[in-house]
Amino acid sequence: MIWTAPPDRAPDARQPLGLHRFTLNELLNWILLIAGAAYWGGVIRTYHHDAAIGVVSVAQSVFSDGAFNVAGCGLIAVWARRIELRDIASRWQIAGALAISLLFAVPTRQTTILGLLAVGAVLTFRSPIHTARPIAALLLGFAGEMIWTSTYLLPLHAATASFDAELCSGFLRMLGEAVQVRANVLENLGAGINVEILAACASSFPLAGVAMAFMVVMAYAHHVPRLADLPWLVAALLASVALTELRLSLMALGDANYLWIHDGEGGTLYALSATALAVLFPVLAMRQSGSVRAFAA
Repeated sequence: MIWTAPPDRAPDARQPLGLHRFTLNELLNWILLIAGAAYWGGVIRTYHHDAAIGVVSVAQSVFSDGAFNVAGCGLIAVWARRIELRDIASRWQIAGALAISLLFAVPTRQTTILGLLAVGAVLTFRSPIHTARPIAALLLGFAGEMIWTSTYLLPLHAATASFDAELCSGFLRMLGEAVQVRANVLENLGAGINVEILAACASSFPLAGVAMAFMVVMAYAHHVPRLADLPWLVAALLASVALTELRLSLMALGDANYLWIHDGEGGTLYALSATALAVLFPVLAMRQSGSVRAFAA
């Protein structure tokens, strides 16, 4: 067996000729690539494709997950290329990466969440590179959003839906509408329409996405979140709740309003308003702290 020393290591750090040993950079890039494939594979797999899966339906499934999630993955890819970890990965580090990869290989939402949490925790507590911390924060944000919108928390959102119905009924009564509430069903007796607020339509359901958007906008501007930013995050969450209550109330005004908000141009207006608010509050937070920079990845 012929031994040779790599040029950037001490002479005693020898390895067999022709045997490739992973650097920490390569290990990180591979695990992030596998994590991204598992996450977006799950998004594409669970999307309700109308016909055979094709380029258009795949693109629809990706963007249905949210523009901020797509942007977050783009930021992770850019930052991963800037990290330089030239040390050779140890056997334990390679074994740990393989174990996490096996989690991602199982095509379930639960294992993807566990994998994202594992990678985020490792980068948070074990990485010596400061640039890896924003990547860890975004990975943990993806995992948190998946947990918040999982079936396990649907009872929480269903309970919030009943609370939303009560809030909307109070608002509609102020407008002179004859409404009553049965659990999560908002009945407008005057307009002759009943609106059932499902768990996925509750005001609590999009809050994890709002927090993720807040984080992505700040990360894109190279701003490190601080405790002083917390009130702005709370304001963003409250604005999202208010916007949802307004949407639900408008839907309960009549059939025409319901169709306009739920299936028509009103839905687009709602999405644009939600996006604008998601960008506004982190920008205001950064402006207050004096750390607004030019938006450049």
